[in-house]
Amino acid sequence: MSESRLTQQQRQFIKQRANGCCEYCLSQAKFSSDPFSIEHIIPRSKSGTSDLDNLAIACQGCNNFKYSHIRVIDILELL
Repeated sequence: MSESRLTQQQRQFIKQRANGCCEYCLSQAKFSSDPFSIEHIIPRSKSGTSDLDNLAIACQGCNNFKYSHIRVIDILELL
């Protein structure tokens, strides 16, 4: 699902649920020079749904790293 198909209320809910942080690495959107995006946790290509519990806000780095794969990002391995 592209972000444009979400209602403003849905986008706001996802952002508030994450407290303005990437839901993978916990970086804060307010300190990022790149906009965060809302993406599917389980990609649609892997039968993921567009339910709110399958959508996450992600920084550009995590979104690019994950792409269309299902994987866990271990923040400790990145440090």
